[in-house]
Amino acid sequence: MSAQPPLREPYYFDNETYGWAIEDCQRNLIETLAGFVRTPLEFKGDAHGRIWHFGEYFAGRATLLFTSDRGDGRIELEPHESGWVKAELFVGDDFKFRVWVDEPYEEKDFWPDAADGIVPPNGDPQGRISKRGRWLQLQRAHFPSVPAGDGAWWSVEDTRD
Repeated sequence: MSAQPPLREPYYFDNETYGWAIEDCQRNLIETLAGFVRTPLEFKGDAHGRIWHFGEYFAGRATLLFTSDRGDGRIELEPHESGWVKAELFVGDDFKFRVWVDEPYEEKDFWPDAADGIVPPNGDPQGRISKRGRWLQLQRAHFPSVPAGDGAWWSVEDTRD
């Protein structure tokens, strides 16, 4: 499937508040996401493992590597011409799914290909990452390649208590 960002424009807190260029917001978001795992981070939940940033910092793109009980792989983060940050997940060399990330406030929201990108009233985005990168959740219904499990959400969190 070809890359299809959400139908709406991405939201970036720094763009709306401070007028930063979208390209700067994309780069900052990628650096923030990579920075969460600059030091390897252990995670638990619907998968158990370890994730870390691989490669240079401040390169405008990032590769996150992981090992887990669900398989080992990588997440490729890069800016897209639409203004969204594109994140693609691979287990081994098999592409599993793509998400589109923005930063409307402190949490980071993400969406599957061609989503409308609209958060329902009193609802949640289809995927989200905490403001400090301590947990990640996505709605199974919108990501069919995510393993089945209990509940509507697939989630992981760091092991720090």
